[in-house]
Amino acid sequence: MNQKSMNKKAILALSLGLIAWGGCLSTHSQAEDYSVLASAWTIKFGGSSTQDAAAVAPIDSQTWTPLFAGIDFRKAEGSDPLQKVCVMRIDTRQEGLLFYTNGRYKDFKDGERETERTTTADFLTENDLNVAVNANFYSPFNAETRTTRGPSNVIGLAVSEGALVSPSEASYPAFTVSSNGVAAISVIGPEQPLEGVRTAVAGNMIVLKEGKVVEQSDKAIHPRTAVGISQDGRYVYLMTIDGRQPTYSIGATYEEVGRWMLEFGAWEALNLDGGGSTTMATRDAQGKAKVLNSPVGNANLPGVLRYNANHLGAVLKKAE
Repeated sequence: MNQKSMNKKAILALSLGLIAWGGCLSTHSQAEDYSVLASAWTIKFGGSSTQDAAAVAPIDSQTWTPLFAGIDFRKAEGSDPLQKVCVMRIDTRQEGLLFYTNGRYKDFKDGERETERTTTADFLTENDLNVAVNANFYSPFNAETRTTRGPSNVIGLAVSEGALVSPSEASYPAFTVSSNGVAAISVIGPEQPLEGVRTAVAGNMIVLKEGKVVEQSDKAIHPRTAVGISQDGRYVYLMTIDGRQPTYSIGATYEEVGRWMLEFGAWEALNLDGGGSTTMATRDAQGKAKVLNSPVGNANLPGVLRYNANHLGAVLKKAE
């Protein structure tokens, strides 16, 4: 993502500080509250990235921490390579559950001014959501757009409450949720009808298909965000893997993203925008936005949130 490098001593100091905090940050870089929703990194996952995916068993359901009705949270760590992972498991059968993305920009123009950039924490707060992660890649991408609000072009398919925000592109697979709550991951062509799609975001790589990790030629290691679906379609998984913090979490390859998704119970999974964009947020007991991972939103500084053009969130709507 064309991030600037920083001094190794500064990285070490900041990373050690993050470990002491337990991996859970406030929505502000100068945080006052470092309470942790699930304090222990209790899932251990090590070994070579060439490990046979079929040998990875799903994580036991008792290891999940309930946050809201139908929404559970889990943290995990890998030692070889060093990785810190956060994941939400969302039950699509939960009554009142809806998925949301950024809506159209107030002065919408296709391919130019499609959405307004916000941080993931602001997206969650302003739309009164329970959980959220960053989603689509976007343009223009530069020092200004990473750090400020403003209009952006969303790359790949984006649908918000049934309204088309950004058209599909064949090279950017999509995660969709229908009006009756059915989730899917697929390649959607520009001319393919979107009838019945209520929510959609796009990524760049399908990393898990029919329970098998997809082999990738690109072995680059970066912070990652991904979305997955269980084999029976019941659960949607939102996952982040922190990176660019050498003593805390280095990031992951595409194949490692697929392996982690399989580990948590996904059958299909899609890689979303990552790097400094990678962010996961929820609400604490007081209703305040809480960032669960360790983002490096600008200049690889831990705890700094990036302004992203699109997000994927979930909310429990109360019956009227």
